[in-house]
Amino acid sequence: MNALKGIIKFIQFISEWSGRIFSLTILVLLAFSCYEVFTRRVLHSPTIWTHEILSYFFCASVMLLMGHTQLHKGHANVDILYARFSPKTQAGINAMAFIFFMGLFTLVFFTDALNFAATSWAMKERTPTAFNPIVYPAKTILPVGAFLLLLQGLADFAKDIVFLVKGERL
Repeated sequence: MNALKGIIKFIQFISEWSGRIFSLTILVLLAFSCYEVFTRRVLHSPTIWTHEILSYFFCASVMLLMGHTQLHKGHANVDILYARFSPKTQAGINAMAFIFFMGLFTLVFFTDALNFAATSWAMKERTPTAFNPIVYPAKTILPVGAFLLLLQGLADFAKDIVFLVKGERL
């Protein structure tokens, strides 16, 4: 049991610190947005690259923060009935939802995103725009984000199973 507690704490540590670190992408997003507004509105000289960079950083902020959001129960939920159930029933619903929905979704998402990114790396893919930046590092964010979400989902699933079996909260 102590090993499982240690693994869960480690996963939560990863989720917490990845969230703290990757939340800085929002600051970069904000800085590039202000730069674009300044160059477009004040200097009357828009750039060809900021829109693409903004798209990449927006994707990064969403994808890389999914595990952190799961850790803090920040994803959208409809809990009209769920809130009325006992903690054990809630844990059972959480475990079943992980098996049939979140776990399955993130596993498929991770494997597909990994193939998607690997193909992009193999092709040394670039965008067909005037800016023409490389794309494969940005596409690598997809499997990383899916993995972080899957990892935190597995930790939550383990906590729910332990609570169902032993009645003990981890």
